[in-house]
Amino acid sequence: MDITATEVMRRCVQTVPATMSLPELERAFTRAGVWGFPVVDGERVIGVVSRSDVVGRLDLEHQTAQKTSDFYRDANGFHEAPLVTTEEISGRVGERMEHLTVQDVMHRHIYSVPPEHPLRAVAGAMIEHDIHRILVTREGKLLGVISTGDFVRLYTQGRIKPA
Repeated sequence: MDITATEVMRRCVQTVPATMSLPELERAFTRAGVWGFPVVDGERVIGVVSRSDVVGRLDLEHQTAQKTSDFYRDANGFHEAPLVTTEEISGRVGERMEHLTVQDVMHRHIYSVPPEHPLRAVAGAMIEHDIHRILVTREGKLLGVISTGDFVRLYTQGRIKPA
């Protein structure tokens, strides 16, 4: 008989609200020692956020800050002082990032499976969607999470074998 999601999922899953600031989120990542969180509104899962989502937004903000100097130029010069140095660009990016929240960077599409889902199918879904964690839910309520680290743990324990 196949191992099911409910047999391996981690049940004590820390979640974050969509309103959490990105600096608070980074502290939560560090405290929990994880790279991603389900995002909840009450008991309802509304998204997933990972450190790579924050890094992606940081890169986008950095590119935007570099381009804004040209945007503010007209025939009379600059409407605001252009950003010239890396420090100036980083300062603007840092200011913008401090005002962003989890809602601004989270993925709203949730990949989830029911608790009775076979573990082999869970692995297939994670590979197909190129994700590192999948939520175990029933009727939109979070029951647990399975991550790529859980598969490594199961393999080292001899509970699963390579195909």
